[in-house]
Amino acid sequence: MRMIADDEQIDRHLQGLRINKEKATILASSKRIISFSPHPDDSEIIAGGFLASAVERGADVKIVVVSDDRMSLTSMSKPLPMEEIVALRKREELEALSVLGIKNVEFLEYADSEVPEPRALSRDFIRIMRGFQPDLAVTVDPFLPYEAHPDHINTGRGVMQAVLFHAYPYIVRDARVSSGAPVLALGASALPNAVVSIDHTVDRKVMAILAHKSQWPDPKKMEETIRRLSAGYGRLAGCSYGEAFKVLLPDEIHVDTFASQ
Repeated sequence: MRMIADDEQIDRHLQGLRINKEKATILASSKRIISFSPHPDDSEIIAGGFLASAVERGADVKIVVVSDDRMSLTSMSKPLPMEEIVALRKREELEALSVLGIKNVEFLEYADSEVPEPRALSRDFIRIMRGFQPDLAVTVDPFLPYEAHPDHINTGRGVMQAVLFHAYPYIVRDARVSSGAPVLALGASALPNAVVSIDHTVDRKVMAILAHKSQWPDPKKMEETIRRLSAGYGRLAGCSYGEAFKVLLPDEIHVDTFASQ
């Protein structure tokens, strides 16, 4: 996500959103959370405050970084060799996650812009999820209108398929099923239905995002956008700052006409 938004754009986005308090409660009570990030920085942008709060309350949090971001357009004064970009993005990700208090991170190192199609990718995700046994899976919303990046689309849909098939023992037989399917939380969604307070962690969210120094030619504008959007979501939930997600139960992601409401 590289968006810079003004107040008018944020207000238009917030108009008409329906927030489900029960689904917000599910987020706030989750104990084992796995977040699949298409690139370094995506989990911080969509859920940094929530994940930091979860760590504070004792939840187990794991980050899976899907691609290596080798195609990244950095803000450096001169272009870097591809291998240096990969190493730089990993260092920045580890620094950002340390700000959030997250130590459990796995880098899948798929080539940036070449993340596999969802069905193939979901098999890796099923193995990872069955090993970690999360009760909540977080990722980007692959159905965000006009989203064109294949890594975001494939990661988001791959996670959704992994949640759907998590408890099916004859799918990916080499990974034993030992828990039920997790709840799904899609960040950067055009139609979120749950907001969680990040009043106590918004500063750490901003610090984690800005730890990706190579990505922000104007870090002040990025920080302003994050704070404005978080304040807007906060108004929907009666707090100062919030993060918003499209929360879907496992039985809502297959032939459910009303899941989009």
